[in-house]
Amino acid sequence: MDRNAPDHMPADAPFCPVHSHDFIPHPELAEQAVGRVLWLSALAMVAEIVTGYLSGSMALLADGWHMGTHVAAMAISAFAYTYMRAHRGSALYSFGPGKVSYLAGYSSSLLLAGAALFMIVES
Repeated sequence: MDRNAPDHMPADAPFCPVHSHDFIPHPELAEQAVGRVLWLSALAMVAEIVTGYLSGSMALLADGWHMGTHVAAMAISAFAYTYMRAHRGSALYSFGPGKVSYLAGYSSSLLLAGAALFMIVES
């Protein structure tokens, strides 16, 4: 601990003067990478669904819808990165907005589990 740090922080202090609680070192690079992969996956998804429908290939059609679950999960991640960037340094998050990424991962896993359950029921 810093000996020169005050004994208590004011309630509206946006950050800790001793150390940072920002646990994501370069969120801009991760956000850009997720955005690029999101659009590439969405393009592949649309191509598989259209080609599967036009050719009558159930395998391509099923894989295209499977890609849709990945696109949805990456869209949740992209939203989380955008949200974290917008709220970086906010006093509303005492330990930084990094916990939003954990919530996004949890939400996307629930989405994928729901899709898997739907496929089991439909099978």
